[in-house]
Amino acid sequence: MMKILLALFCLVVNGCTSFSAAPIHGRSLHSTTALAGGYVPDGVSPDEWRKLKEKERQDKINKDLGAYGPSTFKSRSLRAFQQDLEKGKTGHLMPMFNAKDKLKKGIIKPEDIPYMQRGGAWDNTDIKGAKKKEWSPADKTYNARWKPAKADWTGTVERQGPKSSKQPPKPQVKKLFGLF
Repeated sequence: MMKILLALFCLVVNGCTSFSAAPIHGRSLHSTTALAGGYVPDGVSPDEWRKLKEKERQDKINKDLGAYGPSTFKSRSLRAFQQDLEKGKTGHLMPMFNAKDKLKKGIIKPEDIPYMQRGGAWDNTDIKGAKKKEWSPADKTYNARWKPAKADWTGTVERQGPKSSKQPPKPQVKKLFGLF
């Protein structure tokens, strides 16, 4: 019986050591070499990468993102769109599948592609030779009122917003310790 207990004790002790923590080594895992070249993607030479970054920077400068927000298309008001939709002058602009391929094959014209998908203007002013769409009075009102908002970094620009028709009530002046 004693031999069996001793054998079980040895097995338990042997199993417990297998779950213990690994020994700590004195070596550091940090690299001491410094990066000198900067980031360059695999498969691209540093010169090509520099040219590509410069081209993207120029494209970003040439885009006037402040004109109509980050979108590249020139939109119209929802009211004008709904009025033209009710009159039958326009239809819903669903995205077109394989538009570039259909355009190359000559199946469609550039103005057949919805303006948001092609990154153009709703009235086809971005396409040479295309029939221009008429501006409704709602479009003219929307376009005349629209001005790009500029960030007021200094706090000197007059605030805009709805004007209150009521004047705030003047506080009543009380005398003699607030009793009268």
